[in-house]
Amino acid sequence: MTKVNRCFLMLMMTLLASAPLFSGGSQESKTGDDGKTELTFMTVEAVYIEDYDTNDFTTFMEEKTGVHINWETIPEQAEEEKLNLVLASGDYPDVFFGLDFTDDKLSLYGTEEGLLMPLNDLIDAHMPNLKKVLDEVPGSRGAITSPDGKIYGLPSFNICYHCENANKFWVYKPFLDKLGLDMPKTTEEFEQMLIAFRDMDPNGNGKKDEIPFAGATVAWHATPDLFLLNSFVYTDLNSRIDISPDRFIGFYVDNGKIKTCVDTPAYRKGLRYLHKLYKEGLIFPGSFTQDGPQLVQLVEGSDLPVVGVTAGGWGGVFSDFGGERYRNFRPLEPLMGPDGIQYTPTFLPEPMPGRFVISSSCKNPVEAVKWADYLYSPEGTLRARNGIEDVSWRWAKEGEKGLDGNPALWYQIKPWNDKDPQNECFLEVGPRAMTNEFRLGQASPQDIDLYSQDGIEQMLFNATRDLYRPHADASKALPRLKFLSEEVSEFATIRTEYAKYVKQSLVQFIVGDLDVEKDWNTYVSNLKKLGQKELLEVSQKAYDRQFK
Repeated sequence: MTKVNRCFLMLMMTLLASAPLFSGGSQESKTGDDGKTELTFMTVEAVYIEDYDTNDFTTFMEEKTGVHINWETIPEQAEEEKLNLVLASGDYPDVFFGLDFTDDKLSLYGTEEGLLMPLNDLIDAHMPNLKKVLDEVPGSRGAITSPDGKIYGLPSFNICYHCENANKFWVYKPFLDKLGLDMPKTTEEFEQMLIAFRDMDPNGNGKKDEIPFAGATVAWHATPDLFLLNSFVYTDLNSRIDISPDRFIGFYVDNGKIKTCVDTPAYRKGLRYLHKLYKEGLIFPGSFTQDGPQLVQLVEGSDLPVVGVTAGGWGGVFSDFGGERYRNFRPLEPLMGPDGIQYTPTFLPEPMPGRFVISSSCKNPVEAVKWADYLYSPEGTLRARNGIEDVSWRWAKEGEKGLDGNPALWYQIKPWNDKDPQNECFLEVGPRAMTNEFRLGQASPQDIDLYSQDGIEQMLFNATRDLYRPHADASKALPRLKFLSEEVSEFATIRTEYAKYVKQSLVQFIVGDLDVEKDWNTYVSNLKKLGQKELLEVSQKAYDRQFK
């Protein structure tokens, strides 16, 4: 973001945020004895929020808008069950706030059941802050629009530069230094480095106790397969087992056509390479069964370091944030494969749907959307998510630089904490507009220690810009698709079974339970039997509806 643009953003933010939110409000407003408009919000009982009724942000918004919120909460652990019961009851709150309304849910209860209010006209008439964000973030309006052309839920934006290429490998630099090795550039050099870590005692204890590479299947981008497969073919497929089957199953876009890599010769070659590493004892067997805390224990639990290479979207996935071992892992540039392939997958920066949903029975929709619109301003996002101005955050001072080296927009005073209960703000609950410009506008000292806790965002930005973004091809990334209700009914089970088989087969080929030579044809035949052709066709139809 340029200096002129960021200054203009601050000016517009000031004008929009300081304007009266509810001039010309609804004529049907429900009011309390004190004359304030009343709305009922249903939300989740977040562990980091002490009490919505007394939360400082609730009080702040009531003073700012003249709207009193009556809060109803449901347990976080039983959110989906309780939400479904409410939607079936016929007794709805005015607003579902910060709950998990997926695209399918919005279509079901909006398009088919008519329980949710279409918001298109309300957005255009009463939400200047949100309209500005929708105009600035490519594809975002389409991403929140249901197949019938209506918007039933307001989104939350968290457009994270480094998250777009979050699939990262990390090498323990002291091991390289001890053995006099450079960072590998190719898959062949990577294999030789792992062999050296296994055989040459880089921790110096005279024992062959080093673990050349370790990952995890239930942690953020910690699987051992995705990074290496992209040295053979572009793919988003990984062995993570706790994510939706709607995404990351090896489908990609090629000039507007939906294709898959999982039955191709290039993918097969990648499996051969991964199996070779596993067979040579270079990949820790637990990498395909353990979760994030177990990976951290593996990295941190020994007196001397033993893990040479690991995976994760950031260092806290696999180590103690800010600790000595965390500080010594360095990001690895994507490796060039034997055929010159050198990709990193792209995870498109899409808004999270349905974070502010208005029921069709709401009598005060104008007041509701005006209340929500403040949260899409930079000030509203900071106040709702980060806390009290000049206590938890402040506006940037002249001369301060953002993560991208341009003039900063804001500065974080208190360290981020979403673990302990607090009553200043809503943290991650509800909508907000953390756009790319907003996140990169966080003030960062230019001489900051990149591997300190304060340097985390700057380090991830630098690593992504310098090592990963040059190997990204966003045109291949499959965006989130919206399916018609009949398509959901017909293909939900098929998609789940297909995704399960592809992921299980990926692991089985790597560890040797399936033979990539002898079992390949049977595997490809099973993909067809499980409906691969039909899944590609229905995905193509959804893609064409949204993007053509």
